[in-house]
Amino acid sequence: MNNSTFRNCQNGFEFSEEIEDKGEYNVENLKIDGCTFDGIQANVIDYYRGGYDESTVGGNLIVTNSTFTNSGAKEKDGILINTYGIINVDLRNNTFKNNRVKEIAHLWGAKNNSHSGNSISNSGKIVTEENLKLKLLY
Repeated sequence: MNNSTFRNCQNGFEFSEEIEDKGEYNVENLKIDGCTFDGIQANVIDYYRGGYDESTVGGNLIVTNSTFTNSGAKEKDGILINTYGIINVDLRNNTFKNNRVKEIAHLWGAKNNSHSGNSISNSGKIVTEENLKLKLLY
């Protein structure tokens, strides 16, 4: 998606229909470049892949040169860009301003997740953790 504007919406993009955490997801590659997100209440970008099967290598998200303002006010988990379980994430040269969230993104695994050149003002932070937190299954 290139050079698009999304303004004053209840929801943004939600690619997280998985319920049983089997490692499935709804989109393989998502690239957002030069877009504007303003006044998106929840699910600004919600790209989720559950499960723990590392043989399912996938989920690629690239967000570049985009602007996020006044968004996330009704986001229940407090994360503007949800990338839980996505293997490859690149957030580069974006502007985040006045977004009512705790975090812009929570990147899992430093190896294939990166962020650089982002301007952040009153919008939480980008967090990177080495390992995905696991749920107890028993």
